[in-house]
Amino acid sequence: MNAPSSTSPRRPLPSARRRPGSLRRSAAPPALLAALLLAAAGCDAGRDAGDEAPPPTSWGRGGDGAAAEARPRVPEEERYGGTVVVAGPGDLLTMNPLIVADRPSLEHQIHLLHITLVAEGPGAEPLPRLAESWSFDARGDRVTFRLRDDVRWHDGHPVTARDVAFTWERAIDPAVPFANPAYFDAWEAAEVLDEHTIRFTVRPRAHLLYGWMRTAILPEHILGDVPPEELERHPFGTTEPVGAGPFRFLRRVPGDRWVFEANPDFPEALGGRPYVDRYVYRQIPDGAVAEAELKRGRVHLLLDVTPDAAARLAADTAVAVAGFAAPEYAFIAWNTRRPPLTDPAVRRALTLAIDREGIREVVRGPYGRVLAGPVGRWHPAFDSTLAPLPFAPDSARTLLAAAGWTDSDGDGIRDRDGRSFQFDLLHTPRDDWAQVAAIAQANLRDVGVEVSTRVREQAALVPLVTGPDRRFDAFLVGWVRDVMLDDRDMFACDRPTSPFQFTGWCRPELDALLDSLQLVVGPDVQARLVARYGRMVAEAQPYTFLYDVESVLARRRELRGVRPDARAAILGAAEWWLEPRARGDRAESRR
Repeated sequence: MNAPSSTSPRRPLPSARRRPGSLRRSAAPPALLAALLLAAAGCDAGRDAGDEAPPPTSWGRGGDGAAAEARPRVPEEERYGGTVVVAGPGDLLTMNPLIVADRPSLEHQIHLLHITLVAEGPGAEPLPRLAESWSFDARGDRVTFRLRDDVRWHDGHPVTARDVAFTWERAIDPAVPFANPAYFDAWEAAEVLDEHTIRFTVRPRAHLLYGWMRTAILPEHILGDVPPEELERHPFGTTEPVGAGPFRFLRRVPGDRWVFEANPDFPEALGGRPYVDRYVYRQIPDGAVAEAELKRGRVHLLLDVTPDAAARLAADTAVAVAGFAAPEYAFIAWNTRRPPLTDPAVRRALTLAIDREGIREVVRGPYGRVLAGPVGRWHPAFDSTLAPLPFAPDSARTLLAAAGWTDSDGDGIRDRDGRSFQFDLLHTPRDDWAQVAAIAQANLRDVGVEVSTRVREQAALVPLVTGPDRRFDAFLVGWVRDVMLDDRDMFACDRPTSPFQFTGWCRPELDALLDSLQLVVGPDVQARLVARYGRMVAEAQPYTFLYDVESVLARRRELRGVRPDARAAILGAAEWWLEPRARGDRAESRR
């Protein structure tokens, strides 16, 4: 097994609490639970690493860009203080890493409150975090982690190897509703060797350490006596969270805000005390209110900004807007169990008939691209040579005619064997889905296919598309991915009842490929397998891939150090700082 080994190469550290020019290591990545909703994505930062210039994807889209970012350099020692306020449309649901099923909550767990065993690098490579080093034995079936000895829980207890073992034991316990059990399906046993050393027995697996990038460590001394089945209801997740990360929990106002404060005892080698004194997350479901709060300076960063709002906000010289490739995409799922959608030539014709570039322009504006297959440009193994099918209505008509679908009675709708070509397209009541459905409906009507669009609340739609009888023809869905690309629940022939096997399409050769994708370690081989996977799915068209997503953030320009990428919207939040003129507590009305 050609597995990674790390010895934590590290810059020299200052003798004082902070030295200008020191660099933090990245925090860990976001959670990407498969869902029927699209979510936001995000960011990373390096202290003093280009704070005075815009990042590669400029924060000036639609605005004055680099000119507004080129501000006077603020010395390191003058960056401390103030309260930064971040707002999103939904609440944070829990600070318990074993219970989390939404992305914003997990991002705040990993990057603020808690600490992970390892961190995720920009190419999904593992980097030191709580574990300062790790190594595999000669056979590759055991991995030993050496932990830092200077990390403490916020109540003062040291973080030990026993906490790591406890977290793993609970994550694999069937009584705990851990959302991503596949993260640890290759981890077989744990042995605590001493307070700061733990050894696991493992099986070969691609991205073996990925689960430890995305699952924060939990305190055994607080939760060890809690029965596994009671962890979901324990106040640790909502009113009594205790972490070991750069920020400490201060208070929560349900449905309104979470307040965290800088942890002065966070190890200097991991970055030390954050620059800001407090970090506040506010839930503001009304987009107009959120925009107004940003413009007034009561919010410094907006998450999950719509393209329309981004265009408005970019006109404000005090605001910067940016979009970043996110591990998400949107598609139409075709139920290949139902004729005529059983025919891949028909499915290909439907894709050719839909103006996906027009849909992307209407729904996402500049914040997305037409997608060709199931792996987007955010992934390290993305196949840039796989081109989307074009918008080609004439080619669609030719394929449909060749498949026997012609307009025999002249009513404008194709038919075959006495049956008209018509089907229902389902979607949840979202404005963007309504726009997508309307465009697709008109495009398909133009080639002689009748589509009826049907709106269903998510609670009503999910049973239709995931139940054993799959009572749908087609539906619109947004999909959130992770680096592991374990898509066997979506396509494997031996998992026909999997909730995510929406389409019913499978191929034995794809099964073998997806199995191999979970075992192969080398990045070059991974890239070849991912390319084959993408081309097999694109050829069969069980989905019509519409577009991948760029998450959009908007920030006050006085908030500095924010460097988004696909890993998380708040990655590197401990690196953020407010210009001195913008500090104070006016941003958080004390309650």
